[in-house]
Amino acid sequence: MINILLPTDFSDNSWNAMVYGINFFNTTEVHFHISHILDEDGANDESTRNSALYKLQAFLTRLRKIANTKLHKFSFSIQETSFVCGLRKIIEDVNVNLIIMGTLGASLDQQSLVGKNTTAVISRIKCPILVVPEEATYKKPQNIAFPTDFYVTYKARILRGLKFVSNCHQSKLKVLYYAKKSEELTTSQKSNRDFLKEQLSDIHHGFYYSINDSLEDAMQLFVKSKDVQLIMMMGKNLNYFDQLLFYPVSKAPKYFKKIPFFVLHE
Repeated sequence: MINILLPTDFSDNSWNAMVYGINFFNTTEVHFHISHILDEDGANDESTRNSALYKLQAFLTRLRKIANTKLHKFSFSIQETSFVCGLRKIIEDVNVNLIIMGTLGASLDQQSLVGKNTTAVISRIKCPILVVPEEATYKKPQNIAFPTDFYVTYKARILRGLKFVSNCHQSKLKVLYYAKKSEELTTSQKSNRDFLKEQLSDIHHGFYYSINDSLEDAMQLFVKSKDVQLIMMMGKNLNYFDQLLFYPVSKAPKYFKKIPFFVLHE
C-alpha cells in the first residue's frame, strides 16, 4: 500500500486534484491522507476548526462514492501550523510516497498559473508531487512525456518513479530531448542518455529529439503530436523545470491548463 497526501483548502481546484488522483490510482492499493492546514497566524477559534472538520467530512463522503472501496483507505487531519511545516510532519509521520495538489487554491491568484502553496511544496519539500491544473480531467495516461537535457544523472529514486507511474497504466514513456539548435551531445550527455536507455529497457518507452527556438513551443507541439496525457519532470533539472512550470497567466501555453505535471525529486 502506498501513502498519498491530499492537502486541501476546500477549493474547486483542490477537489479536482483529489478526483484526478483517485481515478489515476483506481487499481492501486492506496491510503489517502486528506489534510487541511489552518494558518497558524490566523484567528483559529473553535468555530473555525469545527467548520474545517465539517468540510473535511463532507469531502470524505463525496470521495468514498468514487473511490475503489476494496483498495482505497482514507483518513483526515487538521493542523494549525505553517503550510510547509504541516505537510512535512505528515510526510514524516505516515511515510508519504506522493503529494497530489491543484495548481491553484482558494485564493485563485491569477497572476501565476501555479499558486504560492503549490510552488512552496515543489521547491521546499523533496517528495514527489502530482500537480493537477484547474481544467484537467482524468484520462488514462497512455503516453507520458519526460523532458530532459541529459545533463543530469538519473538516480535510483528518479528511475523508480518513472517506472512506477508508467507501470500503473502500462503507459509509454516518451523521453524528449530539446535543444535550440542541432548540436552533438557532449560525452557526459551521451553517457547519461545511454544509462537512461538501459534502465528503461523493461518498460515501454521511446526517445525523441526536438530542435526549436522555444522550449515552451517544443513542448506544446510534442504534447499535441504524441497525444500526451501526463508530463513527468525532475525537480533538479532546473534548466527545464522553471521554463515549463512557472508562467504568468498571459503567457501560459495551452497544454499547461489541462495536462498534469508529475515532479520527481531525488
